[in-house]
Amino acid sequence: MKRREFLVAPVFSLAAPAFARIGPLLPGDPENPAPAPGTAVNVQQRLHQDFITYAPGIEYFMLGNGDIQAVVQYCPDRTGALPQTFLGLTVFDPERFGRKWSTFLFDPERGFERTRVSVIVGGKGGVSVAPENFSSVGWTYPRAIPTVECRWHAGTIGVVERFSVPASGALLFREVTLENNGAAPADLKLFAALLPNFALFDEIGPDEKSAAVRGRGFASISLRSLDGEVAVSGRYDMTVAPGTIPAGKSARVRLVYSIDPAGALIGPGAYDTLVDGTETWWNARSSVTTGHEVLDHLFGVSRSGLRAMLARSGKRDSGTWMYNMEWVRDDVMVVIALLQSGMVAEAKTLLKKLLEKSVGPDGRTFESSRWAGFDYTELDQNGELLYALWMYAAWTGDLDFVKNYWTRITHVASFPLQDRFRDGDSGLMHNRREFWERNDSFGVEDGYELTYQFWVSFGLAHAAELADAIGASEGKSWREAAGGLREAILTHPKFRLVEEGHFIKRRTRDGRWQRFMIPPDPARMPPGSPLAGNARPACEPDLGSVIPVMYGFVEPGSDIALGTLRDCERLWSQAWDFGGYPRYNTESEPDPPAPWPLATLFMARAYAEAGNWPKFWQCVKWVRTIHGGLSGGWFERYGPSITPPAPPVCVIGWAWAEITSLLVHHVAGVRPGLDALTVRPRLPEGVDALTGSFLIRGTVCTLSVRRTHAAPSARVNGRNVPVANGALIVPYGGLTPGGGVIEMEVP
Repeated sequence: MKRREFLVAPVFSLAAPAFARIGPLLPGDPENPAPAPGTAVNVQQRLHQDFITYAPGIEYFMLGNGDIQAVVQYCPDRTGALPQTFLGLTVFDPERFGRKWSTFLFDPERGFERTRVSVIVGGKGGVSVAPENFSSVGWTYPRAIPTVECRWHAGTIGVVERFSVPASGALLFREVTLENNGAAPADLKLFAALLPNFALFDEIGPDEKSAAVRGRGFASISLRSLDGEVAVSGRYDMTVAPGTIPAGKSARVRLVYSIDPAGALIGPGAYDTLVDGTETWWNARSSVTTGHEVLDHLFGVSRSGLRAMLARSGKRDSGTWMYNMEWVRDDVMVVIALLQSGMVAEAKTLLKKLLEKSVGPDGRTFESSRWAGFDYTELDQNGELLYALWMYAAWTGDLDFVKNYWTRITHVASFPLQDRFRDGDSGLMHNRREFWERNDSFGVEDGYELTYQFWVSFGLAHAAELADAIGASEGKSWREAAGGLREAILTHPKFRLVEEGHFIKRRTRDGRWQRFMIPPDPARMPPGSPLAGNARPACEPDLGSVIPVMYGFVEPGSDIALGTLRDCERLWSQAWDFGGYPRYNTESEPDPPAPWPLATLFMARAYAEAGNWPKFWQCVKWVRTIHGGLSGGWFERYGPSITPPAPPVCVIGWAWAEITSLLVHHVAGVRPGLDALTVRPRLPEGVDALTGSFLIRGTVCTLSVRRTHAAPSARVNGRNVPVANGALIVPYGGLTPGGGVIEMEVP
């Protein structure tokens, strides 16, 4: 099923979930008290509510290194009848896409409840984290390592849990620090359980020889402690005794989860070596620091998230626990962000996967893990992939990679230029599917989509530069095709994609501006959706229209750029009261109207390019404060989908890519080209300085930017260099083998 092509189905309501609990599953569990005597209990078996991906306020902190993915779930909203686990944990294999209920630590009856540790004081009871004893959860970066930190207390015992993964290896580290804040010594024990998913593991039990708990089946998982006196018992229980802790002192228990199929267990020495190596790895990645909490937080969680979602092979679910499928478009944006984050090897792996597995013999590109017919092919993806190849060559200088794949690259470039797509007069490309994946069954008429024309033109222009750089013959024809498309978009008397001073979404084959999407059979639209009920569902404005502004296809201060932004601003908080932008006018939405972080970030990038800082801050502060902003686990949309048959709403990684590009490309202004590095910083209002470190062509370039009230100036490796139109251009020969030190002052 395609991402947003739905069949008629009953609306699924999160307010009336189709599951029930059967009383307490943990003795003394404050989240699940026993029913009062005589209370009627629904005894029908239902899957635990933790299987739901989207709930008000829920946060997913994502960790990963290519060999393992881990998620810390935080669900602070306890107002629902069946709230999800307040603080839970799960792990899974990034090479195997799945849903939330198919992760390794999901239990059908208990969800993630048994993933909480308990503190036993003086041999009495056991206390786990709950709303009543919880202090905080968030990201921290000890030794530069992305770490999820949770603080809570068990009476006078303060508990600090820190979750992290090493730079490589199918391991999750859970470090628990127990702080005795009482006046007397405390005899403490830590209880942990490994209750793996019964759908995946059927051999579950203690390994007394290694003092570990293991699960085997379709996959492997283990839990062990590196500290204290360890006892394993029952089927999945572990108790760690760190000993008596004096008043004012603390003890540390390091728990290690492994999904290594070989079942290898590490010891304290290997743990320390891995942590040292992880610190070195993260310190070698790119960084951006502004001193502004919002921007610095967004960059940190995005850089970590980009790494978390990518498997070692280059596989990357376009929507964790949502789609279980891949799109070239989504992966391309991640390739670019990986380069901007200094994860060059990972970018190359993902780009290699795209060229080898996601491009068909004729140059058609993968979407939803398959190829579509000509009428429904997403033509923008060809241009985006060409641009990503140019970006890879610019950031790395690796033209050999381009040469090795040149035949396939020529297929990608030529595919959208076939006569079957192109209008004989304008040269624009037509089909029956739009950028956001509605098709003719939703009212999309055969015609010309702005984003398809822009991306093919933009991609061909950059591919022409690559052709020139390697001495290939295609450069001239691609440059001419790119220029022709650009001219048609802006000036063609019949088919230009401009009206009333702004970009428009789409024209039909006869040149009419398509302003409404009227499905041929409204009864087949998802019931309750605007597209099913509106007689003339408007599809303008569409935030795809700001993409040419984001990438400088037109001058950001031009009338057309500013007119497009004004037109799209009408969509802010269109049919709700908490801000954010939808993808397009929600009158033609086949789902309940809702804002999208991705669309909001498009606007943030366009406003940054145009220098409209109040609107820029409106966007980024909304992204930071919406739920998901604490963890960086942003949902595709903020509101339930009509599910089923639509997939569940969950986290997409494209948002991390857009944030990274926003801060590196637009704010820091770091823009490598094939021949030289361009740096054009734009400091937002309220930010007076920026520092960064970037891996460019194998060397580290450091950047320091300060605001000045004088004319802009720059120094490279201590030498004054000119600044023209706010930009510094540094030939790569001007950088030393050890890197470059760039200092700039800008208004």
